[in-house]
Amino acid sequence: MDELQKIEQNFRELIIERSRFCEFDKYLEENSDFEFSEVTRDLLGWENRQHIVIPGMFGGFDYFLEEMTQGLVLYAEQSSRMDRDSSDYLYYAVTERGSRTLEGEEREAAHEKFWKMVWRQHEERMRKIR
Repeated sequence: MDELQKIEQNFRELIIERSRFCEFDKYLEENSDFEFSEVTRDLLGWENRQHIVIPGMFGGFDYFLEEMTQGLVLYAEQSSRMDRDSSDYLYYAVTERGSRTLEGEEREAAHEKFWKMVWRQHEERMRKIR
């Protein structure tokens, strides 16, 4: 299994674990055709972020890849329409070795990247409207 496949597997496991509260694991048992997004090099760079909607969560995960000196890292933001503000969002780093919740300065750096993406998308939509 190559690095990207291992990251993809670890990301799937993270999603399932973090979504147990909405019984997503049971949903997967009943809906074997549910497709997780494939993790490819096309996700490199925060401007290439993707989103996966999780049934029952009222939200999902935004994610992108970064190439670091120690290898590829998938950064993910877990959010829900039920979250009151961005301080409720959770951020993760997923590598071929596993996943971990980001805290402190790492969390703030990830939060800033994700919110810059949202702001740029908003600005782009506004330019198109004008």
